[in-house]
Amino acid sequence: MSSKESCRNELRTAIRQLSDRCLYSDAKWAAEQLVGIEQDPAKFTPSHTRFQRGSSCIRRRFRTNEIASTPIAGVSYVSTPVLEEDEAIDGDFYLLAKSYFDCREYRWAAHVLRDQSGKKAVFLRCYALYLVRLSLVW
Repeated sequence: MSSKESCRNELRTAIRQLSDRCLYSDAKWAAEQLVGIEQDPAKFTPSHTRFQRGSSCIRRRFRTNEIASTPIAGVSYVSTPVLEEDEAIDGDFYLLAKSYFDCREYRWAAHVLRDQSGKKAVFLRCYALYLVRLSLVW
């Protein structure tokens, strides 16, 4: 496992733990760092790339059909879900959007999720947009 991947795994764990402890600004910072880490270009060919918009700039997202496991060093789980690379990257954007949502930055949350198609991502984006519109009424 590369050092970037282990750093990503540690950040994912930190985001969840910080959110569980209601340290939302810290979780937001960790999520922004997670999304900002570039994918390892050695694993991917140019035909498997596409551009994905992040929180403030266009970031390159890499596509692959390889399965990436996400166990955390020193932590044992009964069952650890194995995510494909695309799902892991989409999950990173979801974590970023969720941290924005927890900080009541609903527009940013909706912005990060605008190209996502997962059920949780679509729900969070719609709910964030609803809350933005609701706050405009009040």
